[in-house]
Amino acid sequence: MYDVVIIGGGIGGLTAGAVLAKKGKKVLLLEQHSIVGGAGTIFERKNIKIEVGLHEMDYGNKFYDVKQDLFEFLELHKRIELVGLPEVWSAIDNNISYTIPEGIENAKKYLIEQFPHEADGIKLYFKKLKSMAYTMGQLPYDMSFLSFALYPIVRLPKVIAAYMNQISTGDMLDQLFKDDKLKRLLNTNLVYYHDDPYKLSWYYHALAQYNYYNGAKFIKGGSMSLSNALADIITENGGDVKTRCNVEKVHIENSIAKSVTYRDKSKKENITINANTIIANCSPYALYNEMVEEKYKDKSLESFEESVSLYSVYIIFKENIKNIYKDMAYSTFISAENAYDKPLKDMKNGMRHIPIEDRGFAFVNYGAIDSGLNIEKDEKRVVGVFCGASYLDEWEEYPKKEYIAKKEELAEALFKRAENFFPNLKEYVEYYEVSTPKTIKRYMKTPSGTAYGYANNSFLHKGRVPRKSKTIKNLYFSSAYSFPGGGFTGVLISGYMTGLEIIEPQWKYIAKRTAIVTAICTGVGMLASYIIKVLI
Repeated sequence: MYDVVIIGGGIGGLTAGAVLAKKGKKVLLLEQHSIVGGAGTIFERKNIKIEVGLHEMDYGNKFYDVKQDLFEFLELHKRIELVGLPEVWSAIDNNISYTIPEGIENAKKYLIEQFPHEADGIKLYFKKLKSMAYTMGQLPYDMSFLSFALYPIVRLPKVIAAYMNQISTGDMLDQLFKDDKLKRLLNTNLVYYHDDPYKLSWYYHALAQYNYYNGAKFIKGGSMSLSNALADIITENGGDVKTRCNVEKVHIENSIAKSVTYRDKSKKENITINANTIIANCSPYALYNEMVEEKYKDKSLESFEESVSLYSVYIIFKENIKNIYKDMAYSTFISAENAYDKPLKDMKNGMRHIPIEDRGFAFVNYGAIDSGLNIEKDEKRVVGVFCGASYLDEWEEYPKKEYIAKKEELAEALFKRAENFFPNLKEYVEYYEVSTPKTIKRYMKTPSGTAYGYANNSFLHKGRVPRKSKTIKNLYFSSAYSFPGGGFTGVLISGYMTGLEIIEPQWKYIAKRTAIVTAICTGVGMLASYIIKVLI
């Protein structure tokens, strides 16, 4: 008997499990793959570690980034090392090259220097980013007495305003600026969230971008260091983490989730485990279509749009190319040809109409930082990656031979484009391999092969699977499909909120704390009134 069984060992499931285990709950986490982490993993090729999914993680200050409270609670700073990046990123096109420096004020100053005619809009843009980050930067659970008391005055009106006046990132940028080059530059890393700025919620753009500018980080040794740290917290606090265990059924009695049956691939046997609470870190599709009876299916999710997926070309360079291309940034975004000469509105309706080899893509050189990916300390080789937007249907129907050939064609096309800016780059390549949305689907079992869950089209819970199932009691979700969405920050916060919600529902916590704050404030008011009367 466990207090909590978690289906899936992605970052969202691991975080929820770590929070609950540290709160005293007995946790069992079941992962169908041979390692935990989902997209937060590494693999080894030719005696070097290759990062699967993490390029950089937005990382803000306390009160502006919920992760600060999460990291503090789990004491993650004692378990992992965060490495700062030398700049925000670089964006290049045939006709332009911008490198945005790290730090809010530095980035603002640089952008104003490049676009002096948009100075007022740039200042307002950063003001809006900061406001959104502060508005959503702390959970009620983590607020001090004073912050909680002031929340209805300081933050809540902004939350309500953002919810009632939802706007897309594209529409907000159109309101703030006229220069389309600037709009595109501010959307450089769009693929981290979406494929269409006119669908992407301004909330997601603002919250993450502020913390990217503030100081993005890489997890030394790769994202697997984070995944392993979270798994260790579960086991050190009396829980169990089991891999190669595929959950096949959730047993429900009177609409209440009671137990799960999983297939232990190592022991080749089916095992049923009882639990008070079950958390689905898997996709809602997998849960509702494969693990429970049809009558429990949440049909409200059928209209939700799955997010864009990605391809990745993982590369091992014979030597650190940062020493060869002196001006090379850690992250370089190579745009579609002459994209910066076109209106932002041309990005409407996504990227499907652009051939995959012609789309913009990110080129990350992990050798630009002390990444910790080298197994041998004196090893000069480094890892890099090309990464861009893709969709499952661009790959799924190809037979194996044609699929392999298509991957090779894509890689060759990207190397050729990269060499327009980094001459003879291919000469320094020792090895590379390509992953696609088909790869992601195989390893993570998401229906559309995305690691991002549902598309970030709307603010708060609209467009997200509810944290608590609408149709099954005692069943929760914690993944890229639940609030606040995909990406490392999204799933970390999702897991944190799910864990805290199970310990004590947020509405109940807020009601209880509000009563305490009201009682204290009333008492202080009465005492002050009495003192004034005595003095008079």
